Amino acid sequence: MTSSDERPGPVRTCLGCGKKQPKGLLHRLVLNAKHQPVSDTAQTAPGRGAYLCGPGCLKAAVKRKAFQRAFKQSVELDVPTLEEVLRDP
Repeated sequence: MTSSDERPGPVRTCLGCGKKQPKGLLHRLVLNAKHQPVSDTAQTAPGRGAYLCGPGCLKAAVKRKAFQRAFKQSVELDVPTLEEVLRDP
C-alpha cells in the first residue's frame, strides 16, 4: 500500500484561523441547553460541532462572530471559561 492510497481521515476547519487540520487535532465544541459552547473531548456528542485549534484562535473566532455562523443560531459566549477549557490537553 502506498502513501497515496491512505486516507487521512476527517478534516475540519478552525473557526478562528481557518486552518484545515485532521479532526483529532482540534478541540470540538457543541452547544449545551443554555446555548453556550462546551467542550466535547470525546468528539461524539450529537448535533452540530465547531472546531478550534486552541485558546489563541478563540479570540479571532469571537471577533469574526464565527460561533453564530457555525452553530446557525445565537450563542452565549463565556470566553474566560472557554479559554480555560481550551488550555487543558
